[in-house]
Amino acid sequence: MNLERFADLIAAYGTNPQRWPAAERQAAQSLLAASAEAQRLVQEAQAFDALLSISPLPAIEPSAALRSRIMAQIGPAPRSVAGWRSQIAEAIGLLFPGGRMMPQLAALTLALAIGIGAGFTNILPVDTQDNDLVTLQLSSAVPVYLEE
Repeated sequence: MNLERFADLIAAYGTNPQRWPAAERQAAQSLLAASAEAQRLVQEAQAFDALLSISPLPAIEPSAALRSRIMAQIGPAPRSVAGWRSQIAEAIGLLFPGGRMMPQLAALTLALAIGIGAGFTNILPVDTQDNDLVTLQLSSAVPVYLEE
């Protein structure tokens, strides 16, 4: 324990060693016994503590009328404007209470997106040289009467 930490202890907890943190109490008391500077710090703090102890405390609680006047001037608590993320989370919470369906919804959405994407693209390799394959694919997709 150094004098700087000792001064911090006195400033935060006062001069009564029983109020000091238990983990630092023994080291602080040892420093107080060995250091004249620490003893001077305690004397200054005791004088300040004495001033605080003679200071009168307010003996009167504010009346109910005063409290109601203050609260009327303050007005209602401002409503917080939620950001877009919290609004989305609230909407999802309304749709799926408890949020237990979120992973299933994400998997279903992904499967749907893959299915739609595969439906709009031609996943079979098309050889532009082979016109019969292109004609076969077109005729099976859209029933059209071809004139020969």
